[in-house]
Amino acid sequence: MTISPCVSDDVAFVNEDRVRRHAIRSTIQHWQLRDLVNCPASRREVLYVNGTNVHLYNTETRASVPILKDLTFPPTCITSGQGYLVVGGQRSQLMVRQLTSNWFSSTAVGGCINNALVVTKYDGQTRLLVCNNDQSIKIFNMPSMERVASISLPTAVNHAAVSPDGTKLVAVGDTSQVFMFDVRPNGSYERTATLTASGSSSGFSCSWNYSSEKFAIASQDGAVLVWDVRSTVPTAKFVTKQYPSEKGAARCVKFSPSASIDLLAFTEHVNNVHFVDARTFNTRQVVRAALPHIDQHLSGLAFSPDSRSVFIGLENALVEYEVNSKSRRSFPAGAIV
Repeated sequence: MTISPCVSDDVAFVNEDRVRRHAIRSTIQHWQLRDLVNCPASRREVLYVNGTNVHLYNTETRASVPILKDLTFPPTCITSGQGYLVVGGQRSQLMVRQLTSNWFSSTAVGGCINNALVVTKYDGQTRLLVCNNDQSIKIFNMPSMERVASISLPTAVNHAAVSPDGTKLVAVGDTSQVFMFDVRPNGSYERTATLTASGSSSGFSCSWNYSSEKFAIASQDGAVLVWDVRSTVPTAKFVTKQYPSEKGAARCVKFSPSASIDLLAFTEHVNNVHFVDARTFNTRQVVRAALPHIDQHLSGLAFSPDSRSVFIGLENALVEYEVNSKSRRSFPAGAIV
């Protein structure tokens, strides 16, 4: 396993001299759930949570428009996909809105805190996966909101991710276990493996790379581990800059959606964002999204769909980094063999 505790000073995956700070306020409703920034369709538009509202912010005009206003709950999680915006709350509340119309659905899915949401596609049907603190993942068809399946796990489910090819699911919770599933041809979910994230007491975020060959998990203990689907042990491990303090908890991890960019990014509890070469996993850039000399909580991380921009949410700003796409496209993506 490659463990990379040091920061390479000679890499610049994002251009720190071209950072843009947008004066918007994003709020955090749960101290451990920090995936509250979303970039659904264009680098010009970012969704973020503010209190009981969800806003769509235009990064060019710097105008913010409420998409969901005066909800009956402050969202703990947010996602978008297939033309839908979905938010969840601490008492199993769920609000779904179609972004191309005024259609919406408001319900409670049962259980307790909705920790994370996943919108995916199966056999032409849009599905919503709801990760709940009641040790379950509840699966619904959209827009009917018919519940079609439920996955039970031995721990509160903090996050899950479906591979881009739609064939695999990974989930993490309040243990060091990482749960692997195959999505079967009939649409059911078959548990295939339970891996161990060594040195982790709980996982709070996970993500697949563009090829569905690798996935990463971020842990409360400040570790980010990467697996190849062909291996039961991690391929790479990174620790945060502020590890082992609470400030260094790894909160949100994302692979870039574009194959030509091929980056892995993850946030710390406060201040810092890491960018890792997802081809080799041997170089890393750490940037401070927060202002100097003050701790600032990070509310989320999102790549634009073209992977040319990365957005970091702070409580009092949205920070936009430009990816050095020219250098990332200068050599082909590698593979672990």
